[in-house]
Amino acid sequence: MNILCSALVVYGFKNIGMKKNVLFILAIVFLCACRQSDLAATDDAIIVDSAESVCEDKTLMSAIFEVSNVISLETSDSCLLGEIEKIIKRDGVIYVKSRNMPLTLFDEEGKFMHTVGKIGEGPEDYSMLVDFDIKDGKIYVQTIKKIQVYDPNGKWIETIPVELNVSGMRLVDDKILLFALGDEHVIHLLDETGQKVKSLLERNQALRLSRSISFIKYGGCFLFPMGRSNDLLAYTLENGAFKRMSYLSSEQLSNEQEATLIENNPKYRQELENRGCFDGLLTDNTHVMVPFIKKGDVTLWVKNINTSQTRAYKLSALENDLTFSSVYSFFLDNIESDTAFLTYVTPYRLKEYLDEAKGKGESPCVEKLCEAVDRTKDEGNPILIEYKIKD
Repeated sequence: MNILCSALVVYGFKNIGMKKNVLFILAIVFLCACRQSDLAATDDAIIVDSAESVCEDKTLMSAIFEVSNVISLETSDSCLLGEIEKIIKRDGVIYVKSRNMPLTLFDEEGKFMHTVGKIGEGPEDYSMLVDFDIKDGKIYVQTIKKIQVYDPNGKWIETIPVELNVSGMRLVDDKILLFALGDEHVIHLLDETGQKVKSLLERNQALRLSRSISFIKYGGCFLFPMGRSNDLLAYTLENGAFKRMSYLSSEQLSNEQEATLIENNPKYRQELENRGCFDGLLTDNTHVMVPFIKKGDVTLWVKNINTSQTRAYKLSALENDLTFSSVYSFFLDNIESDTAFLTYVTPYRLKEYLDEAKGKGESPCVEKLCEAVDRTKDEGNPILIEYKIKD
């Protein structure tokens, strides 16, 4: 198909006379259509689900996961967090986005470091902390119509203008990936000065869905979940190109089908569950986890990215003998680490879970958890729990 497109364009250039202009224009249109078609094609699936069986037997979470670290975030008047909206742990630094707060930094022991900039209307401030990312030690804060750049100590460096209403951001090499609201396209690729390089994915009802982490690192690419469908948009680091991927290899709901469903069916949420839908994915540097929801039942797919070894569990059959909290609490989609999976819990809740669990068997990490509770005030900042997947 691409060879045919190229051939038509060459023919148009060679015959650029008046009679050939129409053919040339048609060739250009056809070339663009070919490229859109290439993007629409499903190139790869994260999970080849037809080759795997799902474990429905009761399974202790300690058989699948191990807690590698427990971090009590320091609590003081300078760093008292509100509702947690996003947490990133990268290169030993913990970055916390909390409602109505400037971006707050802690070290890997949980000690408060400093905040980044301040919420305000000044030239070095941000009126709203929409999103953030980190690259080469620099901290990028997305706010309304601009990105503020700060050094590792929180000192302002520069402003990058962005003429879009943005909900999510990711730094990729020398480019900036954005998830935009209110534009005809939802994905935009910018250069480091804020100039638009490419726009794609025409907006539809399903693509209104916004996530705390819009672009998820998976191997050599970043993935954008397209609604709750089986479709993912992948930006590949190796060649800076976009392609379409899927969660599962079996035929599931496409983004176009989901958009049609939302537009024409007031009971679309129930229909989505009946047909099966996805609620994002979680990754660390070695594994990916994909929850698939159908008729209220959740299947958790787990894949080793390096070996492609795949397992699947019914979430309802998992028993949390690690923190004794809800099994679902281990699969938060607003938290990311470069070395492990992360979850968090308030100190008083964790204390309640541990007290309720007495006599039910001991958690493999109970000592670490109790120490964390003792170090933190009941109404203090959250306790982070890092965990890894056992192979």
